[in-house]
Amino acid sequence: MPEENLYCLVLAGGRGTRLWPLSRESMPKQFLGISGDDSLLLGTLIRAARLVAPENIQVVLEEKQLPLIKRSLQSTDFSEKIKIIAEPVGRNTAPAILLGTLGIASGDENAVIMVFPSDHVVGDDDNFHDHVRRAVSLAEDDYIVSFGITPSAPETGYGYIEGGEPLRDGGLRIKRFVEKPDAETASKYLLSGNFFWNSGMFVFRARSMIEEYSTLCPEVYAPIHGTFHGEIDGDVYAGVPSIPLDRAVMEKTSRGAVIPSSFSWSDVGSWRLLYEFFPKDREGNVLEGDAILEDTENSLVRSASRLVCVNGLRNVAVIETQDAVFVSDLDRSNEAGAFAERLKREGREEAIRPTVVHYSWGSREEVQKGELSRVTKTTVFPGKSARTENIPSENLRLLVLEGKALIIGEEGSDKLGPGQTVLLEDGANCAVENKTDDILIILEVFSTVG
Repeated sequence: MPEENLYCLVLAGGRGTRLWPLSRESMPKQFLGISGDDSLLLGTLIRAARLVAPENIQVVLEEKQLPLIKRSLQSTDFSEKIKIIAEPVGRNTAPAILLGTLGIASGDENAVIMVFPSDHVVGDDDNFHDHVRRAVSLAEDDYIVSFGITPSAPETGYGYIEGGEPLRDGGLRIKRFVEKPDAETASKYLLSGNFFWNSGMFVFRARSMIEEYSTLCPEVYAPIHGTFHGEIDGDVYAGVPSIPLDRAVMEKTSRGAVIPSSFSWSDVGSWRLLYEFFPKDREGNVLEGDAILEDTENSLVRSASRLVCVNGLRNVAVIETQDAVFVSDLDRSNEAGAFAERLKREGREEAIRPTVVHYSWGSREEVQKGELSRVTKTTVFPGKSARTENIPSENLRLLVLEGKALIIGEEGSDKLGPGQTVLLEDGANCAVENKTDDILIILEVFSTVG
């Protein structure tokens, strides 16, 4: 499908605390591997790269998340081609989409833009590509197109779009948006046949969307457009209203269209929604990790670091991580984010950062942290590579515990086996490659210089 004027704008600035304790403020769900080895963000970028040229992909996220995306992209072959747009501070989807749209339009006035959230699971197949093709066709007629997922259940965790009069390519005019309904209303929507889950994905002509912003949401458009010259003034941006695109533009525009969509999709916005998305065993359970269940049905159990045994329960979520465990009635598991907020108010580290961070290449686990030193255990999978994260004013000593490492630095390379070490001084970094068929485990000992 790649076309010269077709672009992908990927939204990667969400905080993702609804999947606490797996997702944390410093490691939102889009940077985690929820449905496979790749993170949700990397999966989105790979999907985008099948639709447009990599240089036509742009990612919008918060400035403080730049290190996260750099780590996510380091093992890809298109990391240098994708453009990263950093918001000084997160202000929801309407400002983020306008910021990206203005940037793309400044280089291509005929641009058609596809907006994809980075924290969704989407089936990347011919069915999805066909829906995208039809949405692009409508966008070229100046419609602002949303993908409305055909509901399979009376889900109360999603917003809905009501479809109106038919358009070409199977599209419908958008009649109205509806916030998350109660169970009785959601059941009526399911039976009606013209209500769809709001996927949060959009396709539009850049100039059409900019016109709608200027008319329908001047409080967002004026400050951003008025200071936009390839970058945005931080103080101005911080004062822009924090508002989603649906409320800023889509609920007001006469150009709204929806493509009823049947491809596989989930925004994995709660543990219940994650449970609904994945296949179940004979007892209706979804399991991941080292878990043993007895007389337990219709439950979600995820173990990250130890054996978890569940006995005699129904409809529960049990989420185990290295430093926190969340147990909930599955129907109330969307309240995980409230625990994260409570822990943050209480100054608890468990709300902010995990002890172990998993990547497509392996993992990093914080073993010890003191005033002048810290120790991290890094695992690198066979055939994968990682990069150290030393900072100025710190020395870093690498100690191989298990496996064989190829250390590649600015002054050459070294091969290290178990018990061997190398010292990187005053902020120096290196690549750590595992070219063997075995796991590589390294201790990284950081110490403050002086």
